[in-house]
Amino acid sequence: MKRKVLRSVLAVTLSIGMVCSMAGCGSDTADAPAEDAAAEESVDEAEPEEADAEEETESSDASGLHEIYTLTERNALSGLTSPDMADRSDIDKALPTEQKGGLKIGLSMGQMGSEFFTAMVDSAQRACDEYGYELVMFNADSNISTQSADVESLITSGVDAIILNPMDVTAAAADVEAAVEAGIPVIGVGVDFPSDVPVITSILANNYFGGWYTGVYVGEYFEGQHLTSAALLGQMGHTIDESRINGMIAGIIYTRAEQNGEPFDCVEDAYLEANEMFNELRDNGKMISEKWDFDIVAQGEGLWTIEGGLSASEDILAGNPDLNLFLCGCDPMGQGAITAIEGAGLVPGEDVYVACGADGGKEIFKLLDNGKMLVTGYNSPDLNGSAPIDLLHMIFEEGYDANNMPAASDLPNAAITKDNWEAEFYDENLTYCKLLPFEFKTIDSIREAAGLE
Repeated sequence: MKRKVLRSVLAVTLSIGMVCSMAGCGSDTADAPAEDAAAEESVDEAEPEEADAEEETESSDASGLHEIYTLTERNALSGLTSPDMADRSDIDKALPTEQKGGLKIGLSMGQMGSEFFTAMVDSAQRACDEYGYELVMFNADSNISTQSADVESLITSGVDAIILNPMDVTAAAADVEAAVEAGIPVIGVGVDFPSDVPVITSILANNYFGGWYTGVYVGEYFEGQHLTSAALLGQMGHTIDESRINGMIAGIIYTRAEQNGEPFDCVEDAYLEANEMFNELRDNGKMISEKWDFDIVAQGEGLWTIEGGLSASEDILAGNPDLNLFLCGCDPMGQGAITAIEGAGLVPGEDVYVACGADGGKEIFKLLDNGKMLVTGYNSPDLNGSAPIDLLHMIFEEGYDANNMPAASDLPNAAITKDNWEAEFYDENLTYCKLLPFEFKTIDSIREAAGLE
C-alpha cells in the first residue's frame, strides 16, 4: 500500500518571519501568527501586509533587511529565518539522478531518552512499511563519537539515504559531508544545520514560533497582570530551548504592546527587543522589565525530563515565593514543574501557571483539560518521523526537485489549550497530537510567496 503524502494543503507552515518584511518596518507589516494553525488558508490570506519596499527605518540595513535577520549570533533564533535566504542549488547534496523504489534508509538518532523519540522512530518505521522501504536505525545514546561511527556504518552498508537527528550539529556536519562524498543524500531532522552544510534540508518543528504561539496566548491570558516568571530550559546554550523561550518572550511583549495601545511598528521589532531581553536572561540569570510588567526572576535546567523539571522547579520555588508562571521549553519539564508546585502546597493553574513551548500529547491533554497546564506548543513526533520518509519518496520515486530547499523545513506550529486540544489536535490512534497538513517548500517558492524576485 502506498502512503498518501500530506503536502496538499498549506497550513501555517511558513512562519511570520518567512513571509514578512524585506523592507524593515512599515505600518502593519505583520500581525501575530494566525490563531488556528490547522485552518486551511491561502498564501494571500496568511501573509501580512507588505511594507513599502522603498521605506527604510533604523531597524533595517541598507538593503531593507530588518536587523533581527542580520544578527550573527543566532543560537536563540532557530526558526526565525529571513525570506531573503541564500540560494543552495550549487551545493552538492548527492541527490539521485535516477528514480527508484525499494529504498534502504538509514536513521541515526542522537538519543532515544523519551517517549517523543520512540514515537518519532515508530512513525518513520510505519511510513517505510507503507512505501515498502527498509529502515536501518542506530541510537547514539547521546554520544557524539558514537553517532559519527553510526553514520560511517550506514555509509559502509550502502544505504540509499540517511536521516540524521544530530546530537551535536557542529560535529554532525562532518558526518553529513562524509555521506554526501560517498554519494548518499542526507536529511536532517529535529535540529537545523547551517545553510552551507550539504543536507537536502532539515525537517523540524519551528522552535522559535512554537514559543511565539504559546507566548501570545500567555500574553492574552495575563492581560493587565504582572508576570513574575521562571524559565526552564533543557540546557542553557542549546538552540532548541533557547529559541523556544526567546519566542515566548517575543509573543508576550508583542501582545502586551497591543494591549497597551502602542503596538510595535512591525513584528520584527518585537523579535529584536525580545532577543535583547533573552540575552539579559542568559547573561545574568534573570530578566527584569518594568516596561512590560514582566520579569523572569530565575532560570533552571531540566534536561528535558520530568525529573529534571521537578528538581529545578523545587529550587526555583523555594527562592521565589511570589512566582506566578513557569515558562518551559517542553512538556516533560512542565510536568515536573506541576509536581513541584503541588509539592510546595500550591495549586497549579491557580497559584502558579505552567506554559510550555512543545510538545502536546495525551497525557498533556489531560493536564490542559483539568487546568494544571495553561498552554503548550504543537510538536508532533509522528510528523517529525514520517515527513523525512515522505520527502525521500517524493525525491526518489516522484522526481521532486529538492536541490534548492531551505536549510530548515518547518513543520506547523500552534498553541494547544484547554479550549482547542480535543477538536483540533486529538487523534485517538496517536500518543501525541495529530498530524497537521503541511507543504514542502523550495527557496524559490518561499521567495516568491514573500514577493521577492
